[in-house]
Amino acid sequence: MGFTQKAAVPATLSRVQIQAVILAVEDEVYDFSYQKEFYEVGREAGPGVTRLPLYIQPRLKDGEGAVIYKLMPHGEVIRNFHFNKDGLAILEGAPDSGFPPTHPNILTLYMDDDEVCRLKHEWEREYFEILDAPAAERVSEAGERQKKRVGYSAREAPPKDMRKSPPRN
Repeated sequence: MGFTQKAAVPATLSRVQIQAVILAVEDEVYDFSYQKEFYEVGREAGPGVTRLPLYIQPRLKDGEGAVIYKLMPHGEVIRNFHFNKDGLAILEGAPDSGFPPTHPNILTLYMDDDEVCRLKHEWEREYFEILDAPAAERVSEAGERQKKRVGYSAREAPPKDMRKSPPRN
């Protein structure tokens, strides 16, 4: 008799993990001071608050997932993410790279339109909100979490050639 191997079933994202990805998106926007770039890009959820959709792959594969969302001023991006040992979501790819078509984390404009539409239809739709004028404390907290995620805050970033990829722990 032989042994039957079961195919590894990808882990479904929990509500906490989804919220961690949303927080990572919002934190990065505030850390890079992109919030003003979202003006009139999405639906206004309230005075000075822009609400935008985010499409998240519902299952992790080998501990990684992917997300599609608008990251102004760049445009719509598809990015991989993973979680560190503390449960913080880490977005892969650096915004200041511009997400060129030669990298794995890219602008969706480089992708086939039908593929982007298919992914948005199949993935979970969530929302994130960007404040036009976040409190200084919110921006500071975002920077601190970014340091835990990628090793530095964009506001205090070392030169590009001195940076390391996001840590995997």
